[in-house]
Formats: sequence, structure tokens, C-alpha cells
Amino acid sequence: MSDTQISVSTPLAEIASAMPHAIPLLESNRLDYCCHGEVSLGQACMDKGMDPERLLQSIIDQKPLLPDTGRFDPASMTMTELADHIEATHHAITRETLGRLQELLPRLIEAHGLTHPELQELSACVEAFADDLEDHMIREEKVLFPWLRRLERKSEIQGGPPWSVRRPIDCMIHDHDSAGEMLERMRTLTGDYGVPADGCGTYRVCMSLLDSLERDTHIHIHKENNILFPRGIEAERQRGEARLMAT
Repeated sequence: MSDTQISVSTPLAEIASAMPHAIPLLESNRLDYCCHGEVSLGQACMDKGMDPERLLQSIIDQKPLLPDTGRFDPASMTMTELADHIEATHHAITRETLGRLQELLPRLIEAHGLTHPELQELSACVEAFADDLEDHMIREEKVLFPWLRRLERKSEIQGGPPWSVRRPIDCMIHDHDSAGEMLERMRTLTGDYGVPADGCGTYRVCMSLLDSLERDTHIHIHKENNILFPRGIEAERQRGEARLMAT
């Protein structure tokens, strides 16, 4: 999809997939291109009281940081390459960032808990988010991603559970929706990850970590929901058709 092919009726997921360099602009305008990427640019803008034509022009004017031939493009990767990339980057970033937050938040509560009681709920949200995401990532790494890699190897007999790959994918998408809701709660609790006037250096670090975690999780979910998972469903469909034709 070229810049001239997008319009206000283009779904956010298609824009993010075809134009990865536009993702920061979608993020800065709080447009959900990952969990609800089926919503059109026009509808998403109207829901937020924004001018869709103005944002469309801003997206068209946004240029890639690198030439098209050299920039990172998840949509051009194989399922195996994309699964490997997600594990090596997003899963690693998630674990590292949550580990730092779990280390820093108790110190933050000790220093600022009396004047900022919302930090207690924030810490509980981070702990629940970390537990849920770790379980989610393990299920991807041990079950779903190996399944997708097998589907891509045409010569390999498909093994695994006797049901469609759509079943674990649906479970992952449900987890993604829950993760998005938890991130939204954390943003609300912190006033858009703001640092209060009495905030210390640890406060600033924690808010910065939460902001970067949210942005990376959105991109992480986008690559799975809108690129990797549909590829897996299509690969399974094609394999099923090939089996029928062979009988």
C-alpha cells in the first residue's frame, strides 16, 4: 500500500502494517491500531473529536527514517522470522522493563506512598500485568510460535493438538485485549504517566518505563494480531486445501 492508497476509510491496522513509520504518529494521537485495528482512521478520529483529513495528511507527509529498501518491515518477514523477532525483541523488552518496574515501585511507594496513594494500585496493576504477560509469552514460545513455524515448513507433517491454530490464536488475542485494558488503567492512574511536582528521580524513571512499556506492547500486539496471526490462519487454510486436493 502506498501513501496515495490510504484514505480515512483505511483500517488503522492496515496503515500500521503498510507504513510502520506512521506508528509513532498513531501512538501520539492515542489511536488503537493494535487491539482494535479494524476501526477505520476516520472513525477513530471522530471518536476522539479529531479531524481525520488533517491526520491523514500528516500520515502521508510522514516519511520513513530510512529508505524503503532498508527500513525494518515486519510485513515482509516470514512467520518464522517474525516469531523469532518478537521473541528476541518484544518478549525480552517486556521482561526487562517489568523487572525494573517491580524493583523500583516498592521504593517509590516507600518514598511517596502517603502523598500519592494511587501508587499502591499502580504497583498491583504492574504485578498482575507481569504475571499475565509472562504466562502469555510462555504459551506463545512453547505452543503457538512453534506451531506457526511448522505450518510454514511445507514438507513437514503437521503435528500438535488436534484442533485449529485459530484456537490458541483466539486465546492470545483475548489476552491482548486484557493487556490493553490494564495499560489503559495504568495510564489513568498516573495521569498519562505524569511526574508530580514532588516527584523524585525514581518517579521519573518509573513513569518513563511505563510509557515505553505501553508503546512497545502496542507495537508487539500489532505485529501479532495484524500480521503474524492472520498469516498463520491463512497458512493452515492453504494446507487444508492442499490435503483435500491430494485425496
